[in-house]
Amino acid sequence: MEMSANMDMKPNLDLDVNPSRRRALQALALGAGAISLPLTLRDAMASEAPDVSIRLVAAPGRAQVRRGRETDVQRYTAQVMHGRPDAVRPSTGYLGPTLELRRGERVRIEFVNRLDEPSIVHWHGMIVPERDDGHPRFVVAPGNSYVYEFTVRNPAGTYLYHPHPHGRTGRQVYFGLAGLLIVRDDDERKAGFPAGEHELALVIQDRRIDATNSLVFERSMMDSMTGVLGDTVLVNGVADAEFAVSRRPYRLRLANASNARIYKLAWSDGRPMRVMATDGGLLSGGEGIQTRPFVVLAPFQRVELIEDFGAREDGASVTLVSQRFRDPETMGGMMGGMMGGMMGGGMGSGMGGGVPAGAQGVELNVARFTVSAGPRVHEAPPKLPGAAPLLRRGKTELHTRVAMDMMQGTLNGRSFQMTAVAPDERLPLNEESIWTFSGDTTGHPMPHPIHVHGLRFRILERTAGAQADLREGLIDSGYHDTVLVFPGERVRLALAPTEPGLFMYHCHNLEHEDGGMMRNCWFGPMPVDLSMSRHPKA
Repeated sequence: MEMSANMDMKPNLDLDVNPSRRRALQALALGAGAISLPLTLRDAMASEAPDVSIRLVAAPGRAQVRRGRETDVQRYTAQVMHGRPDAVRPSTGYLGPTLELRRGERVRIEFVNRLDEPSIVHWHGMIVPERDDGHPRFVVAPGNSYVYEFTVRNPAGTYLYHPHPHGRTGRQVYFGLAGLLIVRDDDERKAGFPAGEHELALVIQDRRIDATNSLVFERSMMDSMTGVLGDTVLVNGVADAEFAVSRRPYRLRLANASNARIYKLAWSDGRPMRVMATDGGLLSGGEGIQTRPFVVLAPFQRVELIEDFGAREDGASVTLVSQRFRDPETMGGMMGGMMGGMMGGGMGSGMGGGVPAGAQGVELNVARFTVSAGPRVHEAPPKLPGAAPLLRRGKTELHTRVAMDMMQGTLNGRSFQMTAVAPDERLPLNEESIWTFSGDTTGHPMPHPIHVHGLRFRILERTAGAQADLREGLIDSGYHDTVLVFPGERVRLALAPTEPGLFMYHCHNLEHEDGGMMRNCWFGPMPVDLSMSRHPKA
């Protein structure tokens, strides 16, 4: 079995802590692909039969992204093998199908890799066992498969799934490998949210598309620094997205699945944004619905809105836009200014076409909503459930400096090693710890969306540092799994892991992640044997 070229087999920490973990390490010793156990063996190993079984396939394909010639893409397709047929819903464009799961369900997902390169799937925001989280050391070789089995523990919310092979994540996501994962539960049902056709999901991405409708993915020096930024906005994998809505309240799920772009989302008619959920699910009743003039979404953050289209007239058209803001990336701002000057500096025609691809903060049209004729429907506002839980405060505090220098992103001066864990990258289980991320102001200062796998966290505090024209749109209430950290800013998080083992944290600018701005954190008691000497070197 071939070893992945990206496997770092010089670890400094033994991870042998329990029988299932030992099985994973024994497979790892045979090679990255060997971790993908045959489905029949995995079935025999399973402690209980799944409620839902899904086959998820990644393969090359073609999709109608915009008018004209179809676009060559990479696509996820999915099929329910056992259980509820509505656990998979098809998507438009090149986006993966929506997986709809229920809290408490036992889920089995067989991932089949029909690409010509290694891949693995990460369930972004989901709290799952270590071997099911999609760590790149479990990468699946072409033609092989990997079986995930977990019980859905997350509350109702909007989550995502996407590939996570080291060094290849940005390209695979860019060419289409991403999808929405929605969790339902009883609290959500009792709250009285708009449902069915009155619930809309918008997965927002920016792409460079040439005259032949081909996706253009380039990794120039500037792209490595800023991340790949596009000149065309896609919603649910389609350009020029339009929605017909009735004169009534809607639930809108907004997810940023772009490689690097930060959005400042607002309504074109100036109505406020009403936020009822963040990355980690619904806001609590104590926090209430957050009303803001705009909402900032960094890569792979999500929010849910309540929007009453009944407040608009029959036939009215309103656009979800990303408003202009100062390019926070020093080098990106220079390049964007030059490109903007050459191109006239304004928006082109269509939905975000003709904007300078290399700049953050340009104005973009995201999606257009047209209000259908008919009587206005009034609904009682939803009741957000409960109060935010109080966790038992522990003694552990971690501090991580987030920096970008000489095109190399680092976390406390370190870059990614496949299984390495430092002494300041360990958290206890089931008690609240504090983790502070500090944005560096030297080198090439820029904001970084930091994502921690395997848990939810609450944002306790931001020191002064978030840039002024974005600060009001940062939603720090509720639970999160990704937080935007600005240069010169310190962000304190409260978090309490519940799953033991090795989980990643990293910048979710995908080009930064692929460049090594990613590390491991160990959750739970440390293993005794730290040698890991039985594993072969690459």
